[in-house]
Amino acid sequence: MQFLKLSYELITDKNITANEFRIYTYLLSLYNTEKNCSYPSLEAISKNLGICLSTVKKSIKRLEELGYIKIQKRKRLAGNFNIYKNLKHIVNINKKAIKTKEIVKKLNDKVSYKDDKVNDENKENDTNNISNDKDAKSDEIKNNHNKNNIDSHINVSLARAVTNVDNSNFAKKILSLANTEVVRETIKIFKKKRGKTPTFLISLMIDEYCRRGSNFPIGMSNLLKSTLEIYLPKNYT
Repeated sequence: MQFLKLSYELITDKNITANEFRIYTYLLSLYNTEKNCSYPSLEAISKNLGICLSTVKKSIKRLEELGYIKIQKRKRLAGNFNIYKNLKHIVNINKKAIKTKEIVKKLNDKVSYKDDKVNDENKENDTNNISNDKDAKSDEIKNNHNKNNIDSHINVSLARAVTNVDNSNFAKKILSLANTEVVRETIKIFKKKRGKTPTFLISLMIDEYCRRGSNFPIGMSNLLKSTLEIYLPKNYT
């Protein structure tokens, strides 16, 4: 089942008729983020929505006049067809989809390196702590306490049942900051896709947040930005 998130502005829009709304949201649902357009035939729109072809044509024309869409007419052997671009209410969705792909790509590229770096730093800290004063020992106790809290966190325990999450300190930190409901749903998807690595699990979780249109918890957002050195727009925080 496919879901489409609609803005409050569109839902309460009184400038378009019920048929125009249905046709417009149908175009939104078919929007291709890679090609930045929708391209169903007029006949397909008419058939799938149960609206006569003449009404579809009038509605499409009026949506263009109102600035909701831009139409590019193309020719092919079987006849002419329209490409619908610059859909007014797809902008934020499109940006988020593109940004999600960038996040997941950078996550896959950098998480292994960052985990190795964190492990090396932890080893170095363990060595230095041997000769540290009482304040340093106090810090060490706090760090160990935080580590134990993360290791025993319900989200980490859930993930541990499906992947070797203990190999990734970064993954455990991200999981401990995430919403448990999102983590549970991500694990279901992870199982369906027969995932294996913690990196893939975190990638799916980021995608799940974006699919829901949910904001990242502030701590999780900050960790993604600082650890992966990526930019998250305001609607991700």
